[in-house]
Amino acid sequence: MDLKYKYRHMKTTNKIFLVLLFSTLLFGCKKDYQNVNQPTETQVLTTKSGLLGLAVGLNSNFASSTYFFVTEVPGLSTRELGDISTYITPAELVLGGSALSDDNTGIGGLWTDLLRDKGIAENILANVAPVTMSPGTKSGLVAYAKWFRALTLGYMAQNFQKVPIKNQLNGDAQFSSREEALDTCIALLKSAKADIAAQPVSAEFSNLFPKISLPNVINAYLARYSLFAKKYADAIAAADAVDLTSQSVWEYDGSTFKNPVYRFAVYNNPDTKPIVNFGLTGKYIPNPNDGRIAFYLSPTNIVVEPASVGGHTVEDLLGFFDTETKSIPVYLPGEMLLIKAEAYAQMGDLTKAVQFINAVREKTNDVFGVNAGLGAWTGNATSKSDIMDEIFKQRSIELFMSGMRLEDSRRIHPNLIPPAAGSYTNERNRNFYPYPFSERANNPNTPANPSI
Repeated sequence: MDLKYKYRHMKTTNKIFLVLLFSTLLFGCKKDYQNVNQPTETQVLTTKSGLLGLAVGLNSNFASSTYFFVTEVPGLSTRELGDISTYITPAELVLGGSALSDDNTGIGGLWTDLLRDKGIAENILANVAPVTMSPGTKSGLVAYAKWFRALTLGYMAQNFQKVPIKNQLNGDAQFSSREEALDTCIALLKSAKADIAAQPVSAEFSNLFPKISLPNVINAYLARYSLFAKKYADAIAAADAVDLTSQSVWEYDGSTFKNPVYRFAVYNNPDTKPIVNFGLTGKYIPNPNDGRIAFYLSPTNIVVEPASVGGHTVEDLLGFFDTETKSIPVYLPGEMLLIKAEAYAQMGDLTKAVQFINAVREKTNDVFGVNAGLGAWTGNATSKSDIMDEIFKQRSIELFMSGMRLEDSRRIHPNLIPPAAGSYTNERNRNFYPYPFSERANNPNTPANPSI
């Protein structure tokens, strides 16, 4: 294991008193002592204050810790990021193919953090019913936990071929296909919508998350996972329900909680930096007049990766990531437009697909400032494959460093086969990641690793 790399990526979320309980809540470990200054598992799971505090801790933990792996790991596999350190962990991810081992620290962190956060959401849902609180607070908490369970399960399905839909305290969780996982995500989000429609969320709950619009994030993720599940009409309907002028963000205070992408790609001579042109090549290279280039990237003094890991030119990262206190969007309005573009293309309405491509290309009033400011697309509007390629290009730029590109590449370009021996130039160097060695060692149900 690359200890120096692991040390640079240690997390600070253990400063939240509730997060100290996560391992107990997820794995059911026994303790021979009691810390009188720390709430017990029973206190957390059987009281309103405990459950609400757990939801707040879950939010902060995902934002500052799990998001780290959600973006960095697939970012290295899809050329968004270059490796300027040659440490083993990022070097394996950049190489990909069969060279990517199942004890890679990045893969392990991605799996473990998502599994842990999913387990916390499951614990909230399993224990909230008998706890006394106002109806609007309970509906908000239940809907929030369902959204978080869908969010974490969805990210697992984006990166792994099979996933455990439900955690098990004994470590013996069953694995399901990603298709079943996406269907579960969709069911959870539809149920969350029904919860808050039947009982509006109270101010007590909303005030815990002032920077998250629960109805909008539920619809945004419902649109996302409906698209991934090829439920195109549902994806369009959910995207239509999102208010594109609303902002929902992961927040950071710069002390206990620091912007995770800043930590691995900006701060203190980082191990990784974004590759020039968002890592895109050939026909996908962005128009030099694209306003999103200056939004996300700033030229360095011609820093390049070592030749041993590809030798790409890298740039400095801006956008939502250049300070430790910058908020990161939970979703971007442009994603909703591109979901509709792709869904219409897949349904055969190429005219509407191009309409929404142009809505992204010509955007100048994005609520987060992610504006291309370009003219309309001049490609072949009668070619579905050309339209899908343009959607991939626009998603790669618009949703830069959001953890989406591995899923996008595999979905939009399914016939691209990553070389088994690895490559430093392919659009993606894996289809799915191997299951971490730690999971295989503890769960007899762990499937065989995918070859690529």
